[in-house]
This record gives sequence, structure tokens and C-alpha cells, in this order.
Amino acid sequence: MSLFSPKKLGTSILGALFVALALVACTKEVEVIKEVPVEKIVTQEVVKEVVKEVPKEVIKEVPVEKIVKRYEEKIVIATPTGTDRFQMKPLDPFPKRGGTLYLGAHGPPAHFDWYAGGSIANLGVTAPRYDALLRRDHRTPDAPIIPDLAYAWDISDDSLTYTFHLRDGVTFHDGSTFGAEDVKATFERVIFPADGLVSLRKGLFPTVEAINIVDDHTIEFKMSEPRSAEVMLTAFSTQWDLISSKETLDETGGDLKEHDNLPGTGPFMYVERTDDHWIQDANPNYWNPDAPYVDRIEHIWLKAWSPANTAALLGGRTDWNMWVAPKDAKTLNAKPGFNSISQHLLIKHVIPLNNAKPPFDDKRVRQAVALVLDQQALLDITKDVKATLFGGGWFTDGTKFGVPADQLKDYKYFRSPTPEDIAEAKQLMADAGYPNGEGIPKLDMTTRELINQTMRAPAIQALLKNHLGIETEIKIYDSSQHGEELRVGNFHIAPEGGAWAFLPGTYIHKQLFGTCGDAPCSGNFVGYQNPDFDAWITKFDQETDPDKQFQLSREFWDFINEEMPSVPLDTTEITYWGYNDDIKGLMPAGSDFYTNYEFHKWDAIWLDRG
Repeated sequence: MSLFSPKKLGTSILGALFVALALVACTKEVEVIKEVPVEKIVTQEVVKEVVKEVPKEVIKEVPVEKIVKRYEEKIVIATPTGTDRFQMKPLDPFPKRGGTLYLGAHGPPAHFDWYAGGSIANLGVTAPRYDALLRRDHRTPDAPIIPDLAYAWDISDDSLTYTFHLRDGVTFHDGSTFGAEDVKATFERVIFPADGLVSLRKGLFPTVEAINIVDDHTIEFKMSEPRSAEVMLTAFSTQWDLISSKETLDETGGDLKEHDNLPGTGPFMYVERTDDHWIQDANPNYWNPDAPYVDRIEHIWLKAWSPANTAALLGGRTDWNMWVAPKDAKTLNAKPGFNSISQHLLIKHVIPLNNAKPPFDDKRVRQAVALVLDQQALLDITKDVKATLFGGGWFTDGTKFGVPADQLKDYKYFRSPTPEDIAEAKQLMADAGYPNGEGIPKLDMTTRELINQTMRAPAIQALLKNHLGIETEIKIYDSSQHGEELRVGNFHIAPEGGAWAFLPGTYIHKQLFGTCGDAPCSGNFVGYQNPDFDAWITKFDQETDPDKQFQLSREFWDFINEEMPSVPLDTTEITYWGYNDDIKGLMPAGSDFYTNYEFHKWDAIWLDRG
């Protein structure tokens, strides 16, 4: 039966396993500031005006060619004008300077190579010391794409050439001069990594075929085929693409794992790192004369969603904490002296199944596992420690290709398992030669030490045992080791894995299950390789007609259900930021914003300690 002809639900067997759970489908409307015509692009231009003799930056919307939408909000792109080179500063009229900003940091990092890393434990403490070509603006929940080291850019009429104009007068922390050769070396490390180097952001730039230095402060990226401005500028604005010096990359061979004090151009500089914290001081020679505002940042290692994380904030040990437990974050705005904002992390999670190892090399076993797992119930187990949105299905929640959560719960492989689903799963196991799990040795369930995974793993373990006779052993690893175990295929199943939804379209699917060159893409640690899958990715990317794209997405849905390389879980993760009233310069308290890890530079944050 096609996904889009769902049969009537029967009684859920899984419901008995979660008697204590109240399955609540939570949705949240995202405010649309302005209706945008279907054939318009929304851009933003930073201009200045004087109100009662107080300088204040305002945002001016400028319509251009076509619509740009991502998920449930607009992608807003700044439009630099003339020679007015944007400098980041607070929107507050009289920001104060000085003081130490205490940040609750998820860490410590296992290594220092953010090009090869995927954890905020790595990027969060690295980003203040570096700049990128472009960035996202943390002062408004629209999070527009704005200039950073590139103060302006041009896109050719055929969309095959992106040219960036770089700031002059920028120096690295060691005094060396920044220029186009550093940008070229950085993006060659990202897009064309040497043998033996890992680049987790390579997939952001699949059509870039050449990087050319035009002059010392101009660089161009040549494309093999066109991509829209919203896709490419989103890729260039990710904070993972921090600019290193060519000298650094040459000296280290591009492998930064063992180096915690390499020179960047960013607003803060290395002071010290211990097992408890990482200290960074303001860069006195920063190219933006307005920034930074605080004298020092102290990153304090705390575990995500833990009681200690919240206690550090409420007890005054920290000023700002990421990964506040949802149940705690919801009370912060009502608590005098504290605030919270909600970050919708654009990421798709799956329950990984190692396609390269028996029994998951047989798609019938993978289908059987998908039939007996109840995604919403599994997410509800951890709803107080990790907020996730069940919706979208195989596509990102909120896009035209996704299925809303209230409809998705009726679809096979996404609904609470019916008696028919469980019967079908048992038959699939028998057809694969594993009736009641016979012939399957105990499987490794490789689990990250985070509380959401350690809570969810026993539930998955019980369902596999009770319904399919599959025995598993839960093995818990710290965050960095867990990622390495998955990357080298040292697992059978895991409670959670995922890929960033950095870009609209097929980026997620290619990273999770696609082939890059002759090998699985960097996010495809389940080892799934199928030429038909890769052909669909190419066909979808090359299709420009929206109606035909939609039809292709429906054909793909039935195809991927048949293959089931992993079990889909959720399509958006909500991360709560908690902070005290001393912190100024962020977007308004209570805001919702949609980005990945893009706001960890702290150059326009100031402290009002009274």
C-alpha cells in the first residue's frame, strides 16, 4: 500500500509498553512577519538612521527576484550596498564594555579540528577565536545572513560563479595578514580534503569545482552546475566554515585535532585550557573596532540537559547556558532575573541500522524493525530532557515535501504499530531466515552517554526483544568516542544518529544514505549504497519545476520505505538557551529561531552588571 493511502489504525501493541506516556503532538506556529509573493526573494539590507540623536541600526527589506523559504521561515539575506562595510555591534543605544562572560559549554572537546568534528563541544569554544566568510545575525530571530570577512559578494547571471570581496586590514592573532589565499586554503580543506582527512562540511558544496584567487582580497568559487543563492549563501554562512591561515593548514597538513591554540582572526584569543574550563581574552587588534564588548570569556564544561547545567545558571556560576533541559527552560522566562530563547536545530535524526553487517544487510529485517518501533513514544520518553519535533517524515518538518505530524501518525512506519504491522514484521523476519530472531547473535547497541540516548536505548532494546526476538547489548561511549564508533562501523544499531539539515532540498538524504565519489558520504555511517538512490538525488537536484519536484518526492518516499536504510525518528531538535538579565545584545527573550550552531562568536554581547 502506498504511503499516501494509509489504512485505518488498529490497537497499538506498543502502547502497553509505555502506559505512563502521554503522547502529545506539540506544534508551534512561527510568526510570519511579512507575506512574500511567490516569485520574490526576501533580502535584508543593513542601513543606519538617527533617532533622537541615538545611533541605531535598522533592517530594511528589499524585494528581488524569487521566493526564498526554508522550513517554516524565510531565509533572509543581507544586501551589502556600495562601500558601506557592515560592522557588527549591539542594537542597544548605550552598550557597556568590560567584564567576564561565563558560558556553560558542552564539553570538553575530544579534539580541536572543527572541519572534522560535528559536536558543539568542539565548535562552541572554537568559534570566538575565528571568523567566517559570512555569518548569521544573532540580534533578531530572523537570523539573516550578513557579512563577516567578506563584506560584499557577487553572483553571476548564470549562477555558476560566486565572487567574494574580502576586508583589508585584517590580521591573525600571530600578526600575519589575512587574504584570499587563506580563504582558498580553508575551503580546499573543506571541499577537497587530502587523503586521510575528514571534512564533515564537504557535502555543503557538491557543485564547487574550482576556487580561484582574483587578487589579494577577492576570491571566486566556480560551480559545475547552478545552485540558488539561498542554498549557496546558506552554505557559506555556516559557522563550521571558520577561516584558518594558509600557513597553519600547511604546517599541520590540515589536521587540527591536536592543536588548541592556532591563530584565528576572531574577536577572542587563547589564554588557557584546563579540564574545567577554557579562557579566552578580547583581541585588542580585532578588525571590527566596535567589538568585542566583554574583556574575557570563560567556557565552563557542563553536560547537556543535566541538573548541574541548570544549577550552574541559577546559582550564578554561569551567565548563559546552552542545552538547558526543556522542563527547566520553560520556567526561566517566568523566573525573575532569568530568560530563555529556543533554537530550532535543523537536523534529521534516525535510528541507525548498520547495513554492512548482518542481519541489517537484509532490507526485510530493517523493515521489520521499522514496523515495531513507535517514534513518537520513543521521543516522549525523553521529552523532559530533549525536545524534538515529530513531523515531516522522510523530509524536514515544515517543508512542502514533509508530512505534518498530525497526518504522519497515520502512515505505515511512522504510526504506533498496529497488530497488522507487528504480524507483518514477524513474517519479514521469517522470510529473511530469522524467525523469532533465531540465528541472530546479540547485537551491539552503540549509545552516546547523553541522557536522551541512555533513556531511549532500553525501550528500543525491549521492543526488539519482545516483538522480533532480537537481543541487544547496550554499550555506552562518551560523545567523541561514540561518533568514532559509528564512523568506523563498529555497531549494529544505535538509539540515535543524524545529519544536519543545513540546506533545503536533498542535502539531508545524501548525507545520511548517499554516495560521494566511490564511497559513502561522510554522514552515511550506516554504509548504505544504492545507485538508484543516488540517481534519484541527482534527478531531484536538477529538476526546477516545483510540481515535478513534489511528484519526485512522493516517488522517493515509497522507494525509501522499501529500502529502509535506517528508521526515521525526528526532523527538528529544539535547544533551549538560558541566560540571566546581565546579558545584553541577544535577540528578545522568548524568541524562536531556526539555524544550526551559528551564534557562538559573542562579539556583540555586552554585560549590564549594574
